[in-house]
Amino acid sequence: MSGGSVAPNGRPGIAEGIAGAITAPISAPFGTGWWRPSATHPSVHAVRIELRLAIRDRARYLSQLELVGLLLAALRRAGYQVALANGMRPRPAISLARTRAAGVSSEDERCTVELVGDSHDLDDLVVRLAANVPRGVVPLEACLAGPTTAVTGATYRIVFDAPGEALAQAVAAYRAASEVPIPRRSSTQHRAVDVRRYAPELQLDGDAMIVQIAIDDDGSAKPSEVVRALASCAPDPFVVAGITRLAVHAAPNSVRVGATETT
Repeated sequence: MSGGSVAPNGRPGIAEGIAGAITAPISAPFGTGWWRPSATHPSVHAVRIELRLAIRDRARYLSQLELVGLLLAALRRAGYQVALANGMRPRPAISLARTRAAGVSSEDERCTVELVGDSHDLDDLVVRLAANVPRGVVPLEACLAGPTTAVTGATYRIVFDAPGEALAQAVAAYRAASEVPIPRRSSTQHRAVDVRRYAPELQLDGDAMIVQIAIDDDGSAKPSEVVRALASCAPDPFVVAGITRLAVHAAPNSVRVGATETT
């Protein structure tokens, strides 16, 4: 069959099908749950919204990619259309503020999404979204997103299955150390991370510990690395019962102009 012929079954040839797909209007119908303007559909306004959620119970085992897919499906079921970002391969305009390791709960999971429309009732958005997400994913609030920010750190609560005295001794030894290097291995590199540089202070809270982990241009430490660092200071091994991210800290993005940097 030549490129311009018709197949014996009466259907257009492969070349015609490809040409039709290429020349078709670049847009997605509202039924898909997201939308990008095209020549045949007038431009529509999109509102940038920041959602704050809690990730609890078994939902803490969701990966970041799974959580994004879950939120997109929930928004579609709730009757919202998500705008598409510009680019060669447009994708739904949705993003999470900070990567959360699978198995870590969160009381401050932040998601930024662009919803088609001139305005949205934010309280109604939270209610409708809550009715369409599985147990363990809890929408807490929604607000209009401000200027883009950079994540500078996060606060965690780590619960241990260990005697309080042993935990107190480990925390005291950690505080007394000038540095606590922990090996970090990946498929491409092996290096040591000074956990105390990113988490200088640990606070005891009963059988738990509160720690704020900083994030800078050189990197950060993982909650699991803080646990390993504390374990290296402990006289006896102990078991972690759970890790919860309590808060994500952010600051305005720095804009570099010439040789100066402004915010």
